[in-house]
Amino acid sequence: MDAELLKPGQRIAALTGLTPSGEIGESLAFEEGFVVDAAASESTGDVLGETVDASGWIALPPLADLHAHLDKGYTWTSFGQPEGSLDDAIACWIDHGENHSSDDIKVGARRHLIAALHAGVTAVRSHTNYHLGDDPLRGVRALVELRAEFAGVVDLQIVASPGASDGPDDLGRAAVALGVDLIGGFPHLADDPSADLERAAAFAEEFGLGIDLHTDETLDPTSMGLAELAARTRHWPAGVIRSAGHCVSLSTQDADTRRRTLAAVADAGISIITNPLTNLYLQGWQHPVATPRGIPPLREIIAAGVTLAAGGDNVQDPFNPLGNADMVDVASALVIAGHLTPAEAWHVSSSGGRAAFGLPPARGRVGDVADVVLVRAAHVAEALAERAPDRIVIRDGRVVAVRRRVVDSVLDLSALPTPPSTPTTEGALI
Repeated sequence: MDAELLKPGQRIAALTGLTPSGEIGESLAFEEGFVVDAAASESTGDVLGETVDASGWIALPPLADLHAHLDKGYTWTSFGQPEGSLDDAIACWIDHGENHSSDDIKVGARRHLIAALHAGVTAVRSHTNYHLGDDPLRGVRALVELRAEFAGVVDLQIVASPGASDGPDDLGRAAVALGVDLIGGFPHLADDPSADLERAAAFAEEFGLGIDLHTDETLDPTSMGLAELAARTRHWPAGVIRSAGHCVSLSTQDADTRRRTLAAVADAGISIITNPLTNLYLQGWQHPVATPRGIPPLREIIAAGVTLAAGGDNVQDPFNPLGNADMVDVASALVIAGHLTPAEAWHVSSSGGRAAFGLPPARGRVGDVADVVLVRAAHVAEALAERAPDRIVIRDGRVVAVRRRVVDSVLDLSALPTPPSTPTTEGALI
C-alpha cells in the first residue's frame, strides 16, 4: 500500500522505502504497539496491519509541546487585539479574563489540540490559570474533560497555575482534587519570588505532585529563580517532574553565573522548556535596537546535561497574536534564533519533550513505542524549511491523523499575452 492512500484508523505493520533520517533507516516494523526488528517480524508472517510503501517520506519522532496555554487560545481578537510586552499582555488578560467562559475555553482548547494532532504533536503540557470571576476553576475542569476526550491520541498534562497573589489554599486543593498533574506558578512576578517558589514547592510535596514553574521570564540578570528551584528540589526523587519554563534571564547573565546555575539544574534533574516564539515577541520592547532575543543559551543547556524541551506557549492570544499549535514552527525558530542544527531542533521539540513529560522513547528503535510522524521531505532541514505540509501521524502503530498539501491551481504563464514592445532610441537608459 502507498503512503498516499493512508487514512486515520488504519493499522500499520511495516513501513518500507523510507528515506533514512537520523537514527531511522529505510524500514520500520510495528507489533503490539512497539517497534520490532523488521526481519524477525517478516519471519513470523502473522503481524496485523498494512505494509506501506513510504518512498519519498522520512520518519521522525512525534512532536511534544511542553508549554501550552490551552485556556487562553484564540482570544486575541475578542480581547481587543493587544500588541505589546509581557506586562501589556498580563494587563489585557486581567481586563478581559472574567468574561472568558467555560464554553469559550473548551472550544479554543479543543481547536488547539486538533490542530496540534494534525501537526504531529502527540503530547501537550498545558498550564491553566485560576480564572477571574465566580468560577475560577473552569479552566481546570475544561482541560480535565479534554484530557479524557483525547486519551490515547494526544497525551495531556495539566498544570494548575495560580496568580502571584493566590496561595495554595482551598482553591488549590480543589484543583488537585479535580485531577491536575502538576503544580505551576509565576514566582518571578511575585512581590517575594523566593517565598512564592517555596509555597509552590511545598504544595507539590504535600500532594506528591511534580512542578512546572514559569521561571525568570525576564531580561533582568538578577532574576535567579532557576538556581533557587534547583536548590529547592534537588532532593526530590528522580521520578518526580520538575520543570522550568522560559528561563529568559539566562540570556543576560555572565558565563560563570550560567555555568553554576546549569550545573545545579543538571544535578537537580530539572528540565528546561524554551518558548522561542512568545519570548521573541514579548521580550525586548524597551530595546528598539540591538533587541535581546529573549531565548536562553540552548547549546549551553544541552552541554550541561540538562533535558531541554520546547513549547509553542501561546496561540493567537494576548501574549502572542500568532502561533498555530505547530511545533515545526517552534523547531524552526530554534534553528534561526537559537542556533541549533535542524536535527537538534527536532530532537528538542520531540524526544526532549517526551523525556520532560515522562513518556517512553519514540525514536524508531527496536523496543520503542510505535509512534512516528511521516513527513514528505528529503531530510529534517527540508521538513523545517518547507514547514512539512504533508504529515502522517502514527500512534501505537495506527494512523491517527493525516495532513496533506492543498494543491492550488497555478496561472498558465504561457497563456499570457505578449507585452507590447517599447520603442527605444540608441543610447537611451532602459
